[in-house]
Amino acid sequence: MPVEVKLRRTSGKTWAKLRDEDLLTKDFLKVVGESLLKAVVFEARKDLAKQGGRPTPPGVPEGIPASEDFFKSFSYRVEGQRVLLVSTWPFIEQITEGRREYPMTWLTQQEGVSKVPMKGSRPGTVVIKSTPTSPSNAWIHPGFRKHNFIRRGYERARREMDKLLADQVGKVLSKTPIL
Repeated sequence: MPVEVKLRRTSGKTWAKLRDEDLLTKDFLKVVGESLLKAVVFEARKDLAKQGGRPTPPGVPEGIPASEDFFKSFSYRVEGQRVLLVSTWPFIEQITEGRREYPMTWLTQQEGVSKVPMKGSRPGTVVIKSTPTSPSNAWIHPGFRKHNFIRRGYERARREMDKLLADQVGKVLSKTPIL
């Protein structure tokens, strides 16, 4: 019968002593934030590409803004042991949640707006339009299409997180003394 040789031992306490703050360091959470930000912006760019890479035409629900400023509006910040994805884009909630068409009652002569400059049909031209007289015949905004690029970005980042977390656990465990 072969002789059993003890090589190393460890107790469950070694593994149980891992604390959240050991794994979820500020540096690790920054890596998570960067990964999340990259994935969400990637998915938003995919939506813009599906829309033809340009703004949606008049009369169609608004899509992804065809502006680099839109993509730059996303960032993340680490708060405690959490990563928050944020955007400074003015209509981000309407883009991510969607919004049905609605009357633009504030753009009426009754509200004190008599004329509105609008883009002309030729590049670089402006057309001045008279506004409707009352809210009952106000112009109708076509609304916003609901986009789910944030959810898809989180899913994409989550697949990468498995590897990042495994690497982080390995780093933490290599610093943990074995009994």
